[in-house]
Amino acid sequence: MYFGILLATRVFFIFISFTMFLPIMVLITQKLSICFTLGRIFIIGSFFVLKGPQNQFTDMTSKERLPFIVGFIGSMVSTLYV
Repeated sequence: MYFGILLATRVFFIFISFTMFLPIMVLITQKLSICFTLGRIFIIGSFFVLKGPQNQFTDMTSKERLPFIVGFIGSMVSTLYV
């Protein structure tokens, strides 16, 4: 149930960022980046709920996936910073 709620929230934020803020991205860049980043956070949270926090964290920090997750988190932080 929580997975579905988080996934629906993610779809809402991504939909809002693309439909409302993408056409006027030059004028309101902050709202686009905040909505898009919140959508990405909710999708990660939904998989934490689905697989369990410990399993998801160990899967994300495995040696093969660590460069990708560091890049993903770095891009989210830099998006919010800029």
